[in-house]
Amino acid sequence: MLPKTLFALTALALAANVSAKNVMTNGDMEYGDGGWYLWNNPDGPATVSSKIGAPGIGFEGSQGAVVSITAKPKDWWGLQLQPPKFLADTVFYELSFKAKADKGGSINAVVQGGPPDYRQKTSSSFTLTPEWKTYKMKFLPDQKGYGVNNVVFQLGYLTGNVYLDDVSVETVDESFDVNWYKNSPARIDSIRKQNLTADGFTPGDTVHMALKRHAFPFGTAIAFYGKMNDSLETWYRNTANKYFWYAVPENQFKWPEYEPKKGKIRREELKKYLDFAKAYNWGFRAHTLVWGIQKYDYDKHFGNQGSCKEIAQKIHDRIDRDVKEYKGRITEYDVWNEPIHETYLFDKCGWDLLDSSFVWAHRADPSAKLYVNDYNVVAMGETERYYELIKGMLDRKVPVMGIGVQCHFNGGKVVPALIKERLDRLAELGLPIKVTEFDMGSYDRGFVFSEEERAEQYEMFLRSAFSHPAVKGILFWGFWDSRHWIPGNGGFIAADGTEKPAGKRVYDLWHKVWTTNETLVADENGAVHFRGYPGLYELKTKKGSQSKNLGTLE
Repeated sequence: MLPKTLFALTALALAANVSAKNVMTNGDMEYGDGGWYLWNNPDGPATVSSKIGAPGIGFEGSQGAVVSITAKPKDWWGLQLQPPKFLADTVFYELSFKAKADKGGSINAVVQGGPPDYRQKTSSSFTLTPEWKTYKMKFLPDQKGYGVNNVVFQLGYLTGNVYLDDVSVETVDESFDVNWYKNSPARIDSIRKQNLTADGFTPGDTVHMALKRHAFPFGTAIAFYGKMNDSLETWYRNTANKYFWYAVPENQFKWPEYEPKKGKIRREELKKYLDFAKAYNWGFRAHTLVWGIQKYDYDKHFGNQGSCKEIAQKIHDRIDRDVKEYKGRITEYDVWNEPIHETYLFDKCGWDLLDSSFVWAHRADPSAKLYVNDYNVVAMGETERYYELIKGMLDRKVPVMGIGVQCHFNGGKVVPALIKERLDRLAELGLPIKVTEFDMGSYDRGFVFSEEERAEQYEMFLRSAFSHPAVKGILFWGFWDSRHWIPGNGGFIAADGTEKPAGKRVYDLWHKVWTTNETLVADENGAVHFRGYPGLYELKTKKGSQSKNLGTLE
């Protein structure tokens, strides 16, 4: 049974079948600068000048805009070119614009709300070139009205002359696949089930087969704070094991946590996580070897200090030492976290650091699976820049082996048609995709929907991700309110340990909906054949029971 939201999506599908209509006025600036505005954050402004609606600077000599940036703003969002506001309905739209930049660089196209918080609702990120190109992104307004879904162009990554023209916001025609979600049950049955055989029985035996745990990785970030024998810690571990079977340590393998001072390595802390995974027979991935963020005192960590040559050597030594040490125990790594957003090390020392880190990790353990990981690339529309980054690495024969998509939805809602489009694009790279950090809610505002809405949103996301053939694993970024980076109510288990509606929905999907539970009779060869989900099965006959792994991950 699909959630109630499906009916809303069906309505959207009908609404999308309309002729394209441009709802933005003066996007081509043929009426001068009317409705346009350049916002320069006074708290750390850029050094900038601009011409908007001037003749001869637009596409093919038409009227357009040029923003000349001598020095970047303090924050990447601190310089914004804002076109006229538009009247939005609850239908899908496509933003289209032409742009170029003398020095190249990245531009963010953002749909944001109005006052008081100007909340970012969705965004896409594009790499500009010195030649005019057309860029596009689809979005679904979460409000109706004038000015509540404003488009802005964030220019804080750029310097030099940036040109913009022919901005339009058009309704999306019927070619956009908004019906994809309702076919998810059939798609899951097709791509996730296999023809399985269990043998070793006596011919004629009645065999009851029950799936106990999927082979498909479904997991969570975990955080241990007490001793293993503490009652609270035991509850936490057992609760995690009720819902999940795949782990990633939330913080303990991040370099400043793992080695806060040079040579002072917290191996015993990480060992708790590896021991947990072994005791509960969980899968395990390590997050992360390198993260260039300059917040949370990461800027003070010794790995960020010194010349570029010294920084590169420290990164090499960290990767070489730790990947070799955990060879055979850790088989999957996020090598570099958030490369398209946290660019400090690249801005300082060059992008070769990214390629080199993967090469060093592969040399240290050729059998390990090496992932790149970033946010806003599926939950929002910054897909294209991520695609281009990874494609460039593949073209250069860099051993990147998997694509991590974080899927922090913040205050936004799940829109399956957009998720499909973004996953489809990344899947073109031919690498496995893992949802590495799924949650909803924002750090400063908490969870903004009702608990029943959260349950529907969780189900919609899990169905969307599990039914996409390129997705090879799904991990939540925590599950319990008291150990969640989104304060107050980020998890689906409340602080007092009670299960929220979303927790029940998650459990039921994996244990009641996506399950195999059959009774068959062994054939003349003592085997039973059936179609089911690959994983760990309990096989019962009158003579007893046994557990056996059946099927393989494709």
